[in-house]
Amino acid sequence: MTLSEYYRRKRERLSRKMEQLDRKEAIALAREAHHAETIARDLEGVPGHFAHGLNFYKLFWMFFICCFLGVVVETVFCFVNTGRLMQRTGLVWGPFNLIYGVGAVLLTVCLRPFIGKSDRWIFLGGAVLGGAFEYLCSWLQEKILGTVSWDYSEYPFNLNGRINLLYCLFWGVLALIWIKEIYPRLNGWIERHVSRVYGITISWILVVFMLANTMVSGMAVFRQAQRYDGVPASSSWQRWMDREYPDEKLAKIYPSMVRTEE
Repeated sequence: MTLSEYYRRKRERLSRKMEQLDRKEAIALAREAHHAETIARDLEGVPGHFAHGLNFYKLFWMFFICCFLGVVVETVFCFVNTGRLMQRTGLVWGPFNLIYGVGAVLLTVCLRPFIGKSDRWIFLGGAVLGGAFEYLCSWLQEKILGTVSWDYSEYPFNLNGRINLLYCLFWGVLALIWIKEIYPRLNGWIERHVSRVYGITISWILVVFMLANTMVSGMAVFRQAQRYDGVPASSSWQRWMDREYPDEKLAKIYPSMVRTEE
């Protein structure tokens, strides 16, 4: 083989590789453009829909769905880490946890304006917002009910055992996934598949259910604190709570909740 023939074949191989790279680049760019169009369409929503834009109904649906999805994700996460199925609910009726619902609304309201910005700002914003929110929830639970449901004292870079750096980073990643991927699609799904005719009625039925669920859950935990302090059941609601939600039942609903006072 002559030297010129060798280099001719080498150029041909390089040319074929360049063509393959060009095809891969074109496919990747087309996929990215399709993704951007889909996100833009979902964010635009359906004008005139009962939950169009960022109104009360849209935020409530985000809240309700994430109250449920958060429990599912945390249950799977705990099962992967421990090999055991653990109750991760925050309310006495159904697999719902207010922290995830309120957290989703908080991230949506505060970070939605950054949806077209650099990922790092959404990540940092989610880490700060999530950490502050988690700290506030822990502090309020301890001050009002005298209990805590998580303690990060054994983790490095923790703050009073209420938050730690690792979980703040998790909040940042969660915010990035939520704002960039899940929220736009969920936004589009709600506006395209939840009928305007029934949407408002369904929304208010769920609002009443979640308010009642939250109230009964709060009363059950509050009555448990009263029992711990030796307060007798002198009223009908206290007797009802003692009968329907004794300590044994609440221990199953909130297995990670412990008292901070001996």
